[in-house]
Amino acid sequence: MAVLRPGEHPKATGARPPLPALPRCPGMRGYLQLRDGMTGLGFRHAADALRAPEPAPAHDAVFGTLPRASTDDGFRVLDGLWFPGRGGIWHRVDLPYVQQARGRWLSSSDPRADSAAAVVDTLETLIRDDAQGLRRLVLWEVCCLLRDGGERPGEAEAVALGVHRGEAGLLASAVAAGFPATGPARHAAETLNDVWPGARLREAERLAARLPRASAYADGPDDHRLAALVDGIRARSAEVGRLTAEGADAEATGALRTAADAWLGALRLARDDPAAQTGLLRVAALIADDPATPVDSAVTAVPDDRAVRLSWCAPERRAGIAYRVLRFPDGAPDLAVETAPGEPHPASVDPDAPVGRPLRYAVVPMQRDRGRNQGRDRIAGVPRVTAPVLLTPVVTELRCTVVPGGLRLRWRSDPAAAEVRVTRSGTGAETGGWGESSLVRVPCEHDGVLDAPLAPGTYTYEVRCGYRDPDGDLVWSRGVTVTDRAEQWPSPVEELSVRRHADGGRVTIAWRPPELGDGLLLPWTTAPVAPGTDVSHVVRGVDRIPATAVGAESHVELTPEPEQRMRVTAVSVLAGRAVSGPSVVIEHPAAIRELRVLRVGAGRAELRFDWPEPAVLVCAAWTDGRRGGERRVARSAHRAGHPVDLPVSSRECAITVTPLPRPDAVSIDPSPARATLPAAPPPPLPPPPPPPTRWGTLLRRWRRWWA
Repeated sequence: MAVLRPGEHPKATGARPPLPALPRCPGMRGYLQLRDGMTGLGFRHAADALRAPEPAPAHDAVFGTLPRASTDDGFRVLDGLWFPGRGGIWHRVDLPYVQQARGRWLSSSDPRADSAAAVVDTLETLIRDDAQGLRRLVLWEVCCLLRDGGERPGEAEAVALGVHRGEAGLLASAVAAGFPATGPARHAAETLNDVWPGARLREAERLAARLPRASAYADGPDDHRLAALVDGIRARSAEVGRLTAEGADAEATGALRTAADAWLGALRLARDDPAAQTGLLRVAALIADDPATPVDSAVTAVPDDRAVRLSWCAPERRAGIAYRVLRFPDGAPDLAVETAPGEPHPASVDPDAPVGRPLRYAVVPMQRDRGRNQGRDRIAGVPRVTAPVLLTPVVTELRCTVVPGGLRLRWRSDPAAAEVRVTRSGTGAETGGWGESSLVRVPCEHDGVLDAPLAPGTYTYEVRCGYRDPDGDLVWSRGVTVTDRAEQWPSPVEELSVRRHADGGRVTIAWRPPELGDGLLLPWTTAPVAPGTDVSHVVRGVDRIPATAVGAESHVELTPEPEQRMRVTAVSVLAGRAVSGPSVVIEHPAAIRELRVLRVGAGRAELRFDWPEPAVLVCAAWTDGRRGGERRVARSAHRAGHPVDLPVSSRECAITVTPLPRPDAVSIDPSPARATLPAAPPPPLPPPPPPPTRWGTLLRRWRRWWA
């Protein structure tokens, strides 16, 4: 069938009418949000939202209501948006119609009334901006529903969506001829209006590159509204390219102000153009380093521990100005990151600045656009850039403690520090080979150092942190100092010797006096300490054990009580300070009592006894004269209540139970406990066989005869 030509009537020529031109975009901002809202209310498209419920008839009406149309064949959308009305009259959807629909929703009893009225409010805004906006929107939505319903939508599918039968067939054919399916092209068409017109030129270009193709436009659809958007994007891109070239040429000739104005113009037209932002920051940094730049236009950056504090002068008589702060490595404006999106005051703090690398900060003035979102604020001028600032955090919580023989330093360094350096200066009573009032580097850990031995005197320590710069060199922080005094400490007792007496109940402990201070022997009731530990606070509240000096040695004789364990520690004391020396543990286990042994089988016996405190192990040995063995029993197993199981023979066994001392203790051994396990009784003799019976005798005889 031929295609209808201009001036010809379809009925007269028999030619088919041309397919309608479909929109290639919804043509409104916020379309995706509007679509989600309508879907949540159960509306298939915007036409459903405009078909508001009719008001209920008044009961006291004299003549009742006007006659209604008997059928509703759906709306028309190919030549404007029309809804059927009473008496077969079609109503064009214009601004008054939309306002009436909103009023009907608000007066209805539908639970969706308020939300539906809000949707109609959005549609009213659309029709105020574009008289054909609602027709385009409804047509776009219907085409999307038809296309998503199948590859070849038909008239029935369009009628099911509410389209009039007179237009359903043509609309379905046009959709089947090439309407874009769900994918990047359709998503670009639905979101382009959210980006353009606007300042995000590069994002608009990326969306335009994904738009559906058509024959009338080389790289875009045959949609006049969408074509106008694409033309605007192209024109803006050409202008940005011209300004970019102008800025690069001016920068090359040293005309920094001209270059800055050109780069600023390019960035105002394309806020998301990284090349324009990089060029503007680069030129702004050159202007900041120019000696002719006014002082009041500078930005002050002060490092403060792990943060950088910025301050600058606000322009006079400028209202509605906010400041966007960017940070970038010196010489690399292409790596700029935003630290503050909109500071209302001329000050800012960057709490996460990287350390060990020269940084610059750029303060971009932004003219707030009231009534629109902040993302569309206008750049008000050339950014102000700081001089290079280097952040090298110092150590914190630096403290010094007096320890035996020297001083101990502790601090907290920044995790980014690659190295920590400690230097010492001071005046000691004894120079120790390094000279009075000299400077010495002290090897240290990342968080502390033990500086010993030290001659008595006052010392000052300076701690610095080193950070790696981009070249791998160390950049040092300022030093943090602490001063303390090293004291004269006594020398620890070197060794304790212990001797047990022949009677087995006494021990003698001897030691040689330390080189510095007096040696004491103290009963030790707290946790054991290593030799050389500062125990000045312990010595003050403990009575010393009386000692006797015999020649060059001191002696103490002790008689430990049974069932007791004691620890004694040698302590050296000098001028109120004390250090610990070696320790000795002496224990006197109790005798083993209530020893009981019971044979529970031919090869097993159970052993029970009362535990000999303070022993931690007991050795149980047994022998029958030929074979034997031993078993070690722990105190924890004995306290669980389980008897000791011994694998003995059936012979008589001699059993010996002895407490075992701790490996680090001197023990006064008690007498072992002994017991005898009687031999197992012999097994009983088997019973004699019963006498033979008469029948048994006859049976045996019969078997022998038969065999």
